[in-house]
Amino acid sequence: MLLIVAGAQASEPRDPTFERLAKVDVFAFGGTGFARVISQGEKDYEAIFSRQSAAADFERLYATGNIQAKAYSLVGLRLLNPDKYRELSVLLRGSQTEVQTMHGCIMGHEFARAVVEQIDAGRYPLPKQKPTNAM
Repeated sequence: MLLIVAGAQASEPRDPTFERLAKVDVFAFGGTGFARVISQGEKDYEAIFSRQSAAADFERLYATGNIQAKAYSLVGLRLLNPDKYRELSVLLRGSQTEVQTMHGCIMGHEFARAVVEQIDAGRYPLPKQKPTNAM
């Protein structure tokens, strides 16, 4: 039985962008650090947002990713599938879970509910690329 499960997992194509974003250490948009570079998380978010499967990928990211990944997925879903965004964001609105964030060169922790409020307010920028099947 174990070989069958391992064989099924091995046949699924690897998605390094998705895997990296699912384990991202910091939720950040815009220039970060003293050099004001775009974070790897934002780059991976943009890459996923540009896919035709973006909405489904963000739902899967919410289901499988860490808390920072969930925040990125909610930003994408707010734009691509507002109904799903409202449904999933309810789970974090009262949460005491902390999200590791970075704003400019300031690293910090914010409650997930505060991050959701910022997403609601449209604080995070629109991606540079629009998916071909945007709603």
